[in-house]
Amino acid sequence: MIERDYFMRMINILTQMIARTLFLKNKMEFPKALQDIQTTGKTLLGIDGDLARRLSPKQIMQIFGSDLTVAVPKSYVAAILMKEEADVRALMGEEEESVLLYVRSLALLLDVLEWANEAVEPNHVRAIDEVLEKLKGYTLSVELLDKLLGFQERMGRYDKAENVLYDILEVNPEYRAEGMLFYKRLLEKKDSDLELGGLPREEVVLGMEQIAKR
Repeated sequence: MIERDYFMRMINILTQMIARTLFLKNKMEFPKALQDIQTTGKTLLGIDGDLARRLSPKQIMQIFGSDLTVAVPKSYVAAILMKEEADVRALMGEEEESVLLYVRSLALLLDVLEWANEAVEPNHVRAIDEVLEKLKGYTLSVELLDKLLGFQERMGRYDKAENVLYDILEVNPEYRAEGMLFYKRLLEKKDSDLELGGLPREEVVLGMEQIAKR
């Protein structure tokens, strides 16, 4: 779906920016790092970071047009730029702003994975995992947790998907029906796949029974 040459040109520019930003972060030249991120965003996306932060993931994709071969890679780049800015803001002690950016980056990274029906480049999943690590201990919305459950299931990390399921149920008991569907999907998997995903069949059955009792 994505025009590879076009996308790889964007990724090359993005990779160069990330290297420069790392250098500037190590030198603690945070304003310069933020300026580089902002400039790269305008070059690759034609919008500034302030506008991107005001838009939902769906709105960000829409602003890039209806051509998915353009909108998907640009949305991915926007997500990575948010992640990089969040890293800098965190080092500057701007915790609230950095968490906001991490959350928006995560939502967009997950949406891009769904829109493209695949990881758009080799570092896509790693970027998601890195943002999740940064957000440990923070409360995420049910909407975002729902996306995260789908991601972990898609990646075959069934134990992590189950953990997300219970996080959702703590704040939204009505999610129980979705939880039952989750376990039913797992029961259709091979035993070897379930074992590899950290959730053996007997634990799937137990989880389904516990959900049914809620």
